[in-house]
Amino acid sequence: MNYVSKAGVASLIAIFGLTAVGCDGDDGQDGRDGTDGANGTSSLVNLTAEPAGGNCEAGGYRVDTGLDNGDGGGTAGNSLLEAGEVDATNYVCHGVDGFTVLTTLTAAAPANCPDGGQRLDIGLDNGDNSGISRDGTLQSGEIDSTGYVCNGANGQDGTDGADGSDGTDGTDGTNGSDGQTTLVKQDTPSITDCPYGGVTITSGLDNGDGGGTANNAALESGEVDYTHHVCNGDQGGGGTQLVDSNGAVLGSVLGATLTEITLRTPDPYNYLVTVGWDGNFRDNYATYSGAGCTGDIYIYINGTPNAKIPARSAFWAGKENQFLVPNGTGLITNQVIAYESYWDTGTCTEEVKSDDMWAASLFSATSIGLPATITLPLSLQ
Repeated sequence: MNYVSKAGVASLIAIFGLTAVGCDGDDGQDGRDGTDGANGTSSLVNLTAEPAGGNCEAGGYRVDTGLDNGDGGGTAGNSLLEAGEVDATNYVCHGVDGFTVLTTLTAAAPANCPDGGQRLDIGLDNGDNSGISRDGTLQSGEIDSTGYVCNGANGQDGTDGADGSDGTDGTDGTNGSDGQTTLVKQDTPSITDCPYGGVTITSGLDNGDGGGTANNAALESGEVDYTHHVCNGDQGGGGTQLVDSNGAVLGSVLGATLTEITLRTPDPYNYLVTVGWDGNFRDNYATYSGAGCTGDIYIYINGTPNAKIPARSAFWAGKENQFLVPNGTGLITNQVIAYESYWDTGTCTEEVKSDDMWAASLFSATSIGLPATITLPLSLQ
């Protein structure tokens, strides 16, 4: 059948004076659906212990970073950083020779992380390359290694569907999902984890695991996949010292806040102690075997089972006006002990109960290496 355009039909009517109706053409085929965009690739970081040697004199951690893209025979999208996917390797080393290990996290430059990320600088507070040693700041000349933890690439947009011939448009493909961001956070470690101070580094994907909120740029506890402690070396009498106004050395500084300082008392004592900038010691929660806060005294810290504290750590017992030191050597695990009363912030309370605690002995200030009287103000030297 030959089709005639509407203009042609009108001409025929005019010529022949006839009433005629043209036939409509068949509908065109629907357009094809567009292709879905590819998902973005997540960035991953993996930390493994590095033995003492050429990379880290006192040991530390190897930091591997890369995309979960299946490079080098790996499996893409399995949330494991495999050997072939590693794009960069750096080392976070424990401190040596009494110098403190420092780390800084800053926003990565676009040239290093096109989709955003963090730059991790690590080094010793040793004054290298015209830096200032033992000032608590990682200066550019003191940086020993730099690594980048980059966000995953964004997913690609889906392609538009092809139009049909006078039919309906094809459906657009859906955009690929963005790759999840790896987050890194640094905190001050506990004395148990790093007796001489250091840095705790946690990392994980911003994926909402463990009740967290996905993609909120905050590393929440349930999202943490790795936790590693980068510890300072034994101060050996070096490092920053806390001194009172009479020149008495209280000890080597391991950490400080706006209100208190954690230190290790001088050799040969080497006890771990926390003192306020006002020269006072925080009155710790202590329990007693007898009523009225009498009898054997025990160290109580949160009542967490199987918790450990170093043997040479000292906690102020306000009622006794002395320090509590756990009985034993090495790292000491608490045990379930019965008590009949406890002392807290200047008040004795009766309570018959059992909980996880440490058996302890009382020591005077001078027996753990502190002066009998601390004279203000305190200063760092």
